[in-house]
Amino acid sequence: MNARLTIKNRDYIMLIQDLSSDARKFLEQHKNLVSYDIQENILRKFIAKYPNHDYYEAVEVKAKLLNMFYSTGIQAIDAMVENIMSIADIDKILQLPTYSKGLVEAIAELKLKNGKIRNNYSFATKYCALHQPEKYPIYDSIVAAVLTKLMITDKLPPYIRKKQTLEQSSNTYMTQGEFEEKLRDYDFFVNVYDTFMADYGLKGQLNYREVDWYLWGAYKDGGKPTKIEELTQLETNKYVVYTPKTIQKTKIIIS
Repeated sequence: MNARLTIKNRDYIMLIQDLSSDARKFLEQHKNLVSYDIQENILRKFIAKYPNHDYYEAVEVKAKLLNMFYSTGIQAIDAMVENIMSIADIDKILQLPTYSKGLVEAIAELKLKNGKIRNNYSFATKYCALHQPEKYPIYDSIVAAVLTKLMITDKLPPYIRKKQTLEQSSNTYMTQGEFEEKLRDYDFFVNVYDTFMADYGLKGQLNYREVDWYLWGAYKDGGKPTKIEELTQLETNKYVVYTPKTIQKTKIIIS
């Protein structure tokens, strides 16, 4: 399947021809990201055993492991657990045929004891995606940066960057800032994500979680540049490349 794009720069012609093969190749090799693979497997197995929200302790483990493994930076994690547990019919909502923007927003909006409200949007998308990876694409800084770079370089039709802030905006014609802000609306984010997958031959070939691994992992593995890296050319110094840890063994004398 070829991407439905018209790009003036011929250098990109080969890059936009069906990223699925490049993504599949990367996913086969993503085992090199050992730490992340281990962490995700732990969460997957735990969620498979405790998929519902009947027990506070189970939700506590899921939320705390997610917060730690994915560096979501939630300080009031106990309050987040209570917030998740307070959502009526959360298990029924997770079983709906499609994603629920309302559920993402309910998990994201965390009211603190001091009266302040924190919007933990990325955490909420990750929590839902871990339970339903085929329904909920994950929002994080790398994915947002990839989609934004494609939009501002005219590689994500019908989304087009407008040049003058005084021009009228629309749902597909906006400034970079407006686009970045709109990505924090989950309906808009899913529409953009689906458009990207369709434009680049990924839809029907990979699920959301696999595409996320590809987009996010490409900037973490530090290996040979993938096609998505060549397309977006983000400032790699902003992202910490994963390096497997090795510990030198020390022999002890057994007496």
